[in-house]
Amino acid sequence: MTRPQNLFSLPTLFNRNRHDRDTAATPASEPLPYLLENDAGAGSWQGKPIFDRDQVIAQLTTDWKIEGRVIRYGFLDAADAVGKTGVEYPGFSPFDAAQKAATRQAMELWDDLVPLHFIETRGNVDIALANTTTGPEQAWAYMPTEDGNPRTPQSNIWVADQQWTNGSLGNGGFGTYTLIHEIGHSLGLSHPGDYDSAADKDGDGVPDPIGYTDDAVYAQDTQQFTVMSYFPNGITGTQTLEPSLLDQSYAQTPLLHDIMAIQQVYGADPTTRRGNTVYFANSTAGNAVYDLEENPFPYLCVYDAGGNDTFDFSTAITGVFLDLRAGAFSSASFGYLPYDEAVAAMNAYNALKPEGVPAMSWNPDFYAGWTGSLLSMGAAKVEADTGVDGVTATMIRNISIAYNTVIENAVGGDSRDYLVGNDVANWLKGNGGDDVLNGLGGNDVLVGGKGADSFCFFDASGKDVILDFASGTDKIDLTAIDANIFTEVDEAFAFIGSALFGGVAGELRSWASWGGHFLAGDTDGDKVADFTIDLGVATVVMADLFF
Repeated sequence: MTRPQNLFSLPTLFNRNRHDRDTAATPASEPLPYLLENDAGAGSWQGKPIFDRDQVIAQLTTDWKIEGRVIRYGFLDAADAVGKTGVEYPGFSPFDAAQKAATRQAMELWDDLVPLHFIETRGNVDIALANTTTGPEQAWAYMPTEDGNPRTPQSNIWVADQQWTNGSLGNGGFGTYTLIHEIGHSLGLSHPGDYDSAADKDGDGVPDPIGYTDDAVYAQDTQQFTVMSYFPNGITGTQTLEPSLLDQSYAQTPLLHDIMAIQQVYGADPTTRRGNTVYFANSTAGNAVYDLEENPFPYLCVYDAGGNDTFDFSTAITGVFLDLRAGAFSSASFGYLPYDEAVAAMNAYNALKPEGVPAMSWNPDFYAGWTGSLLSMGAAKVEADTGVDGVTATMIRNISIAYNTVIENAVGGDSRDYLVGNDVANWLKGNGGDDVLNGLGGNDVLVGGKGADSFCFFDASGKDVILDFASGTDKIDLTAIDANIFTEVDEAFAFIGSALFGGVAGELRSWASWGGHFLAGDTDGDKVADFTIDLGVATVVMADLFF
């Protein structure tokens, strides 16, 4: 089917190219997971060059945008569709209440990112939405255009209501993802490569097959990074199965590269959650997608304009890996639903399926075996990424943090967790389980909670605090710090107890002062501590240390 040049469509769910291949494991000696952009401009992945941020922006942005500070959107009805819908009108039907509610949620997600105001209205709008049966695609959108005066819709979004997956409008549903994707087009974003599900370059009357190997221009063209991609996130190492449905979950917000690109076009909203915000458990974010009780399996990117903010997974029933670095990916969710809730979720999903699409069902033994397998697979993936074993995450690399966002704090649950900070002052709390905490740069506060916890240090310049160190149970790991900055090899520290530094690089000492206990290292031999760890009232002995 011939479409205008400025139209972009989304393929149907079951015609999409699928990959299940995971990223190569980072060696266990590497403390942080490998990020593709670490090799931007120099490396490759799956035979594709790894693009830097400027290159990614160039791929995702176009010359089209909606002008003005207000974006008006509306839903076409039979009357106002006449004369505005072209070839789509013969198959026209209006959005139902569920589609309208999902659209409002999707518009709010884009509104959070840019300093524009999205308002729902009738009549002259910038973005108009409706259903149609006139196309084979899942959905399609016309890019922004100006059509004289009076203004007609700059962008039309058409959803193929004959595709049952467009009715999957909950968090992680393909219908929700479709709306987010098409709104991205209507705002001026393109696919990351020169492909489209309606394209027929060979002129045979059949849409061309599309796959990552033949059509992706660069490595990060997957749904790990952008909702505008056609290609599954598993190609670059993400795993976002919805445990209750035995099916793939889809992006619930614009993702890392979408946020970067749309803010390049319109600017960043300086007011979005600029106060102190808690995400996930005990959420104060004001949106159900960031609330673990409402959305137990998040697959999203967080943009936050300021404040002192927290990723809280204290209610998770499985392990989590939280990485607070901007542009990094965390592996975290509630874990899995109780059996009765999983059955209810599966039944609701089956109810969407038309005749001929197989229904699935649970029994207690099958569900127990399935969730057990997810825990084992998740632990193996996190260990391959970080070298930390036993973190039983059921979703992998499913949460990212926008490049211009700072999240200060992380809270784990009652399982074994791995919490990683960033270069600001972090507050990391492991809660139950044998946790691993690593504040990275900045002056951090670390709380292990119950269990035998490990406190890891990479930065030889911080002044960190451990609030609950337990000698004989917890461990302090200094192996990532080079004890002697003057040698080419990575040397270990020499523990000298409470003796004063003797002017030799690589000395590590502990001492008590004013009721507190401290551990410090001298990496340059100037008799002055280069880093200090405040242990509070706890003491430390050599057996508590890895160095």
